[in-house]
Amino acid sequence: MVSGGRAPLTAPRRRAIAAFLAAAALVWWHVHRADLFYLVGVGEPASTLLGPLLPAVSAGLAAALALSVVDAAAGPVAGAIAALVVVVLPGFLPLHLASLSGPPLLALTLMMLGLMLEAPRFSVAYGAVAATAAVYVDPAGIGLPLAAISWALLGRRSAGGSTGGAWPRVGFAVLPLVVALAAARWTGDAWPDGGVLAWRGRLDEGLHAAGTIVGDQLAPTLGSGALRWFAIADVSLLLLAVLAVAWRRSPAAGRTRVTLRSYFLATAVMVASIIAGLTARWLVFPDSPAPSLDGVFPVVALLAMACVAAVASLWPRWPRWGKVVTLMLAVGWLQAALRA
Repeated sequence: MVSGGRAPLTAPRRRAIAAFLAAAALVWWHVHRADLFYLVGVGEPASTLLGPLLPAVSAGLAAALALSVVDAAAGPVAGAIAALVVVVLPGFLPLHLASLSGPPLLALTLMMLGLMLEAPRFSVAYGAVAATAAVYVDPAGIGLPLAAISWALLGRRSAGGSTGGAWPRVGFAVLPLVVALAAARWTGDAWPDGGVLAWRGRLDEGLHAAGTIVGDQLAPTLGSGALRWFAIADVSLLLLAVLAVAWRRSPAAGRTRVTLRSYFLATAVMVASIIAGLTARWLVFPDSPAPSLDGVFPVVALLAMACVAAVASLWPRWPRWGKVVTLMLAVGWLQAALRA
């Protein structure tokens, strides 16, 4: 986000910095008004002014990274819209108002996605981000090391090469996790003490908790009932169809380092790994809570960004009536999200 030496800031970096400042200021204001976080051992008013810095900085990083990643894959307009959609999601402000681990987890998830796309062979970097999130930030990030390992295997193929020589990259992706687990004996970690491994089952309960959170993002103002179910089902099918068409029509190679197809592949790896991690945590750690906004919101943010990139890639090919319908749906969702 900062140019090296005395080189002027590029346009993408200026846009990312603007997104960072806007999102950080928004979250800081809301957290400060709620008077939820403060610094222990610091007198007033510095305690209440500095307390919201962690969620504010995390929100700014999430917005800036969302803009930068989608900007690189689908263009500056799509990047700006993606950052706006992430911030406007109904769970964004509640996440930053109610948790000290959820906001850093979201920022680290998007940072890991950016590293996977910009440096697919630098597996130790995104492996270190994954290990930090899973061990020291929030147990809900348990699936991120799996994403790092998977991308170390698939990253070169997504760039048009083979998977030969991938095992050393996998080793470097796993190394930070091993170091973090070993160091946690002395530094501590984010996992609760006394946890045991045992089969809990009842997967339907975990899916219901996660599905409720996802549904709140898709249909913000609709309560329980048939209308909410039909709205969530229709919107989900529509977005999945858009993603599938955009994937099929995206070129396998491009002039830039980050192609639309590699972005979709990295997002799919991240989403599948996070879901697998949350599922495993629910099934084999019986003392773990149900999936909460902390763990589910990164999945929603990743999918929202991918949907924006998909619509942006297909937009020039759509007829006028299709664009009008898309705008009407987007404006309707935006109004509902702002009222939620």
